[in-house]
Amino acid sequence: MPEVNGERSVALIATCQQGAATTVYCAAAPELEGLGGMYFNNCCRCLPSAEAQREETARALWALSERLIQEALGGQAS
Repeated sequence: MPEVNGERSVALIATCQQGAATTVYCAAAPELEGLGGMYFNNCCRCLPSAEAQREETARALWALSERLIQEALGGQAS
């Protein structure tokens, strides 16, 4: 059974088709054409969590993403 943060989790077990379903739906659904900035889970539009909407969290995630990319590129400037 997979572990996340030291806890066992059955919820993370999915087939490749299940894992790709929401991405494929959002890319191919005619009713979503031209729309963006929405959060989907299991092919359903959902409200993001309060934490996901915090500006401070967004800035921290952006900074971490930049740092990890720089490390992966061997410190090369963009």
